[in-house]
Amino acid sequence: MRLLAWIIRIAFFLLVLWFALKNTTPVPVRLTSTLTWDHVPLILVMLACVAVGALLGALALAVPIYRMRREVTVLRQQTPAASGAELTADRMASAARQSGAVAEIGEAGSR
Repeated sequence: MRLLAWIIRIAFFLLVLWFALKNTTPVPVRLTSTLTWDHVPLILVMLACVAVGALLGALALAVPIYRMRREVTVLRQQTPAASGAELTADRMASAARQSGAVAEIGEAGSR
């Protein structure tokens, strides 16, 4: 599985590298009517736009993630403390039920 992940990463890197090498044409960037940068490589403009978009997307998700973490903290404080072994057993049983390996107790009698 790790080998497949590395192959995908290398392929993606090579694709981006090829794309960057093909888009080196200089373009003018006009920020305002008086502020203009001439001869900026197109790939830098494109990468800057992607970076700004990713940053704005991360900032847009920051507030909902913060709220969810705060809610999880409040819910954890409200639940009675269980031992680590009980939590592990509950998680394993829940995972087994979700995967279909183990049926619910009420379902087992009806089959």
